[in-house]
Amino acid sequence: MASDRDDVLLPYLKALVLLQLEVLRDQGIDAKPELLLHRAGIGMPEIAAILDKTYAAVAKSINRAKGGTAKERIQKIMSPPSETE
Repeated sequence: MASDRDDVLLPYLKALVLLQLEVLRDQGIDAKPELLLHRAGIGMPEIAAILDKTYAAVAKSINRAKGGTAKERIQKIMSPPSETE
């Protein structure tokens, strides 16, 4: 029963994501659909299904959009500034 409802709602969800991306691009903001859906509280398996991507591709895209892994972000903060900065 829920699967039938999901099948009906999926095209509308995709359309809403595309509309939001267009609004953001009109404002000069380049956003990934994976990140928008993730910030909306949708899990990575569901995002992968919505966008017809693998789980690994979605996870990597979200990780890159967030600026790397937590370990990498900590290393950036803790490392001394370079001479060019």
